[in-house]
Amino acid sequence: MCPRSTEQPVVVHEHGLPKGTSPSPFTYAAPIVGDDTIGTLVIGNSRAGRDRVVRRWDELLGRLREVGLDPHPRLTEHPGHATELARKARSEGRELVIAVGGDGTVHEVVNGLLADGPAASGEVLPALGLVPAGSGCDYARTFAIPAGLDAAVAHLVSAEIRSVDVGQVRCQGGAGELVRHFVNVAEVGIGAEVADRASRLPRSLGAGRYALAFALTLAGQRTVAAEVEVDAEPYQGPLTNLVVAIGQYYGGGMRVAPKADPSDGRFEVQVQFGSKLDYALAMPKVFLGTHLPHPKVRESSAASVDVHCEPGARVEADGEVLGVSPAHFSILPGALRVRA
Repeated sequence: MCPRSTEQPVVVHEHGLPKGTSPSPFTYAAPIVGDDTIGTLVIGNSRAGRDRVVRRWDELLGRLREVGLDPHPRLTEHPGHATELARKARSEGRELVIAVGGDGTVHEVVNGLLADGPAASGEVLPALGLVPAGSGCDYARTFAIPAGLDAAVAHLVSAEIRSVDVGQVRCQGGAGELVRHFVNVAEVGIGAEVADRASRLPRSLGAGRYALAFALTLAGQRTVAAEVEVDAEPYQGPLTNLVVAIGQYYGGGMRVAPKADPSDGRFEVQVQFGSKLDYALAMPKVFLGTHLPHPKVRESSAASVDVHCEPGARVEADGEVLGVSPAHFSILPGALRVRA
């Protein structure tokens, strides 16, 4: 799981910079205007990477201009702001939206691009560009996108646009049924508990928040009774964790689903029912993707997954804790265009 980078309100002025910050002589970006259908929207998570995005914002915009892009910059002001900006970018007909941050930023942007449903007939959604800059950037790892600013921008402009899959999850949120899109990994069980704990640990720990959260959560790990249907193939028995993967990595570099292909129209699914000792012993292997096969993991590939647990288990997607089971996962083949 990639711990969410919690966004705090940041007041921005017309250059897309925090109030009180002067633009450099190389920054001349205009504000986003409602009828502008040209240019690249650059959405930066103002709290990502221990404020690294804000510190290097001018530099990033300068690099984008040097490679021929016309960036229209916006830093997030509150949680959910990236979703609002991406949704507006689709309605404006923009060609490219760049997410600058970690997996939480990507999650919000994707949900904005798809807030009004998949592309209609004849519609071309904005392509998604990635500049990894958060405490966890696992979705970018599947595409081998480098983390350094210069290298990430060079990759962005040289990469081809490819169609990738998107997952849709329905679960029980605080106000009833919740529907959310995700592009990397979703979990039901201990993985979601770890994501929840990690989100409450100090941001100064960086990617190390996951390792600490895992150790703290494992001590109280519980197995629930579950019914899982993977493309109508039933499993009934104990469940510690359910992994529903499009991407290969989570948790700051753990290759949890080494067989996952974000463009094959299928989830890689793992029904895990291991003990505390099983998880402790497998942990080092997960970083290498050598933890599979395992006698306490049922692996399969599917386009839909349903899970019911007793008692209900926590659900997360892309490191964002969403609610509790029962949950339904479905794949949307090729629903997103990514420049990667």
